[in-house]
Amino acid sequence: MATQCPAQPTVERVHEIALSLFARQGYEGMSLSQLAAEVGIRKPSLYNHIDSKQALFMSLVERVQAAFFEALDTSIARHAEADVHKRLFELVCDLSRFILTEAQGVFYKRYLLFPPEALSDQVRAINADGEARIDAVLHALYVQGQQEQAWGELSERGFLDAFYCLMDGLFSERFIYSGDEYDRRVASIWPIFWSGLTARADR
Repeated sequence: MATQCPAQPTVERVHEIALSLFARQGYEGMSLSQLAAEVGIRKPSLYNHIDSKQALFMSLVERVQAAFFEALDTSIARHAEADVHKRLFELVCDLSRFILTEAQGVFYKRYLLFPPEALSDQVRAINADGEARIDAVLHALYVQGQQEQAWGELSERGFLDAFYCLMDGLFSERFIYSGDEYDRRVASIWPIFWSGLTARADR
């Protein structure tokens, strides 16, 4: 007799479907009535699993932020023994894979750029904490690059700014191009980006 897989808990279905709806329609466009219908329950029953639409949204922000840092920490740990060139390149690739996860990636981009007005202060506070954590990882990579004498005239602030600008640009391109074209562009721009980081001033 075949063993049946247990059904997904309703609360997890609520979060999974809400993530997809928020990603596709934005905060204002997603209604709890629609969410309940897609989950397969009545709207009043939603409140057995969530406190409010705002609380649900913030819960998803925290989940996606945690997933982002899991991808970042895993990348850093996996390549801990590599030189800074490989570690930085693999970090760019691993964070790109994170953003390629459709609903998660779109939701991440939405709440970074267009947080709901009523929740903007909370979202920005989470983002500020997240950026501080990314800065700490990048600081360690910058120090490794100094020890390996990889950098030319590169300051740490310049290193951080260049990394953020690169990732912001790549995250935007992810929503314009196919996966294959996105990968081609990452491979194409990486040598140029690395050359900029390691450039020596003419003397």
